[in-house]
Amino acid sequence: MATLYYVLYGVLYAALLFHHSKVPQIGRYSVRYAVFLVLLAAGFALPALVGRIVAKYGLRGLAFALVPAVMVAVVLYAGFAIHYYYSETHYFDPFLQLPAPTPAFTAKPPGTFRILMLGGSTTADSTLAPSDRYPQVLQDRLRRDYATSSIEVFNAGMDWYTAKHSLINYDTNLRDWHPDLAVVMHGINDLYRSFSDPDFAVGPYDRLWSHFYGPAINGAKPPTFERTLFSLSAALYPYWLSEFRASEHDVPLDRYVSLPDFKRNLLYLVHDLKGDGVEVTLLTEPSIYKDSMTAEEREVLWFGRTFCKEPSGFLRYIYPSPVSLGAAMSAYNAVTKEVGADEHVTVIDVAARLAKTLENFSDDVHYRATGAHRVGDVVATGIEDAGLLRMARP
Repeated sequence: MATLYYVLYGVLYAALLFHHSKVPQIGRYSVRYAVFLVLLAAGFALPALVGRIVAKYGLRGLAFALVPAVMVAVVLYAGFAIHYYYSETHYFDPFLQLPAPTPAFTAKPPGTFRILMLGGSTTADSTLAPSDRYPQVLQDRLRRDYATSSIEVFNAGMDWYTAKHSLINYDTNLRDWHPDLAVVMHGINDLYRSFSDPDFAVGPYDRLWSHFYGPAINGAKPPTFERTLFSLSAALYPYWLSEFRASEHDVPLDRYVSLPDFKRNLLYLVHDLKGDGVEVTLLTEPSIYKDSMTAEEREVLWFGRTFCKEPSGFLRYIYPSPVSLGAAMSAYNAVTKEVGADEHVTVIDVAARLAKTLENFSDDVHYRATGAHRVGDVVATGIEDAGLLRMARP
């Protein structure tokens, strides 16, 4: 029995040894992962510990000690499993996956200028303090420059949202806020809709993006109680044999099949905004992707291997390299510029104005506070230079 344990535990442990941290500090591992491996090695001492208990109390003593524990475990498992299946719910918005941010639909005071910010998590900036989020930075800057509090900025950005989400949200909800100007930034979430990542998608690519469930994936693939119970093993899975299972891949641009549909959704959004008499400003979306990245910069990347992975064999998968993702982001930003030119609306090239450094970025596309403040200032300057506020300076 001890031999079987050593074999099984040894196989699992060895699989974790074949992991290569992105920023190695001790051999191939980060300090944190090396400490984790040392602690996990204590599991090899379990048979010896059991042997000492048997030597002291005998097999009967060990059995009497284990039987009540096993019975309690069985009862607890059955109770929790039944409770889980009859009480677990997975809430989602039927049209927007996640509930949309909604302003107070009050009558607009005379002389008030309302700016609606549309985008994904890089607009929501929910990981930052409210005062550091770039829509708030924009409002503070414009109110200061125009010495007025009659400028209202509403941040309608939401994690996971694409241009299609913003289109639905505006048409069915936000137009009742009667904005004067809409500032739109989309790109990265639209980009990874090109893939059918097994953790977030069901079926092959769909031009309506109905294949990609994203945060609502539990509605399509409800997690089993066993998966929830053994979440530790699921959390460790990405590290097992990762050096051999996962590999970067220079994906050609034509693999990003959502690009034409991104353009279509963005065009519809601009059309609907302009049809309501709303001024529109489009923003290119910044990212840290570049041809040459330091180990520290690569360490913060996660979008490719999280949202764009594709099976390439038994327990193996590939995902786009930073160079590939950078080229794709440039293509999506180019579409934003094309839509702006075709529709004669202002485009602010934020991507070209924000340096691709860890001072500005916390990961592939999200900002640190410094980066968010710089984005807010770039957008404020672009809006002012384009004369979009339609109000005179004091």
